[in-house]
Amino acid sequence: MATHVVINGKEVTNPVARTALISGAALFIALVAALTVFLLLPLVGIAVTLTIGFVAVFIVAVIASFIALVVSASLFGWLFGPTDFRIEKVHKR
Repeated sequence: MATHVVINGKEVTNPVARTALISGAALFIALVAALTVFLLLPLVGIAVTLTIGFVAVFIVAVIASFIALVVSASLFGWLFGPTDFRIEKVHKR
């Protein structure tokens, strides 16, 4: 895994703990985004329908960007030949 998780100057090497920390961070970010969209924006005066529309536009944009990524990767693979992705472990020397 190329992601290095460092707590108090020590790197977390346990894959289960690393996955749990990364998943927890992603869950926390999603919670903050949900609170912002569904709690703070209506309190500021933006209508709930506008926030739901904002979420719908965001979801459509994510799906469209995923489709664009797949199409562009396929097109570049067809034009320039196959490409492989490599994940290498980082070893300290």
